[in-house]
Amino acid sequence: MARTDLLPEYSGWQALDATCQEKSKGPSFCGPAPVKAIKEGDTDINYDVCYFFAAINAKCQIWIQKADDTLKPAFGSTKYTGNNISTKSVGSERCEDITHHYKYPEGSLQEKDVLDKAYRKIRKLETTSSSSETQFTFIPTAFEEPVNLFIHLQSKSSLTLGQDVPLSIEVVNHSGGEKATHLVVGVQSLHYNGVPITQLWKEEFHFTLKSNEVNSLQVFVPYSRYRTDPGENHLLRLTAVLRDEDSFYIYFAQEEISICGPPLTIEFPENMVQYQPSTAKISLLNPLTEPLEKCAIVVAGRGLIYRQRKYRLGSVQPDSTQELQIPFTPIRAGPRRLTAHLTCLQLHNLKSYKTIDVTAA
Repeated sequence: MARTDLLPEYSGWQALDATCQEKSKGPSFCGPAPVKAIKEGDTDINYDVCYFFAAINAKCQIWIQKADDTLKPAFGSTKYTGNNISTKSVGSERCEDITHHYKYPEGSLQEKDVLDKAYRKIRKLETTSSSSETQFTFIPTAFEEPVNLFIHLQSKSSLTLGQDVPLSIEVVNHSGGEKATHLVVGVQSLHYNGVPITQLWKEEFHFTLKSNEVNSLQVFVPYSRYRTDPGENHLLRLTAVLRDEDSFYIYFAQEEISICGPPLTIEFPENMVQYQPSTAKISLLNPLTEPLEKCAIVVAGRGLIYRQRKYRLGSVQPDSTQELQIPFTPIRAGPRRLTAHLTCLQLHNLKSYKTIDVTAA
């Protein structure tokens, strides 16, 4: 949009959050904030640019809660937010990465300049503000990491339901002496918002590293450990906590993966004409070594099917495919989408869709 209320350079794309969690200057909404102002660190521009800037440039400090309920900082990667900003492409189903519109590349000189500019503006606001309600506490760096141990955790970003979860863990001793270490690796299931549901698996390792020695571990979490409670969105969090037995420093690494459900495919005839009967085929493949039980598919499609329909499939046997024929008569021309939603005892949120162009009669 054109921003006649701001400088002309701030016209263009605007960021808006209608469900903002904080009040700024009045009602609970956030924006519209110029995307250019967010990228350039112009946090003094009106309409909550500062909130968007903070959200996409945030660093995370991990704290470990000890047995006596005290908290101890953990060292490691602190970059868990603002890595991937994406949207649906215009005119296609492709996912378009727009991170570069909101921020400069991580670690670049431009990013450093923008962060420095934002920090200077915060300091200036602290100095000039006379209201206690607008005071800020500026903490550029919470902790200075000692360069003694380094831990790296790596896994695939997504896996098919039924597969074991492979973990690659690398521990490096950068100190000049021998290090006795204690490593704890765990897997949790997550809600959609990142809140843990339950601990699914944990394993501990004790080993000693010589100076500049690297210890590489390959670990597999069996499917049986997450099959009963993977969460409604099938998200898993992998964590590795390394403790230096001499200094009691704690090092932390974390990855999150999504567990993809079995393939649910939709097929249409090559040509589809308005008001002429047609049939779609939905196929469900079960890749597990156990049956998918009490399966049901809900089908919907505006202009293709009147209201939604529910089909009960019963059980789908291991390593087999079950097909479902969906008769319908399209009543609207143009691009139409058929959506299929599968539920069963093992899955609760598997959806698939396909779009077809219906020729006008």
